[in-house]
Amino acid sequence: MKKVLLVFAVIAFSVSAMAQTHDLSQGDIQAFKDRIGEMIDMFQNNLSILGSKTQPLKVKQVYKKNVFHLFIGEAEAYKDEKGQQHSPVTTQVSSIRNGNIQKKVITLKQYLNNLVNLGYAKVEITNAETYRISNIYKVGDHYEATATIFQKFCGYNGDGQKIYCDTTTKNMRIYIIPESDAVLGKHWSVKLGNIEVIETLE
Repeated sequence: MKKVLLVFAVIAFSVSAMAQTHDLSQGDIQAFKDRIGEMIDMFQNNLSILGSKTQPLKVKQVYKKNVFHLFIGEAEAYKDEKGQQHSPVTTQVSSIRNGNIQKKVITLKQYLNNLVNLGYAKVEITNAETYRISNIYKVGDHYEATATIFQKFCGYNGDGQKIYCDTTTKNMRIYIIPESDAVLGKHWSVKLGNIEVIETLE
């Protein structure tokens, strides 16, 4: 059985445990919240297309590239503001059988490719209506945070029988990075980062 690949959805969220944000105004924090919500929402919408069994492959390739743009380094190795080299973003996937949980860390590219090629005849993804953002803190000239996300995944065979289902909690690293360009001037850019499984339940 292939590893289950997880999709995250978001309708509402909260911010808590704000550490080292004394230099941020409430307006800054709210703007971060709004943008993080938009980014994760785009992530969810694109992954829903990738997991669909009714969308053509050409359409899925476009949406896969859209997902890359949401992540720091765009799924490639990258350098931070200090010039330090970082590996491509990774995603931890999990599956559960007879109470035994298996976890595996793969790159974002591999994750998306696997999602496109899932062997189920039908996939259902149910997303919780809330998630939370916690531990916003400053690192160098940027901020980081963690998004905790909840999702249910079910796969069916050609006869419509459910052959796999789980509910998973994951943490996603969030980067809030200062940028400057001729159009927007100085502004903050939100990027998604590594994803880690916290809990998987049948």
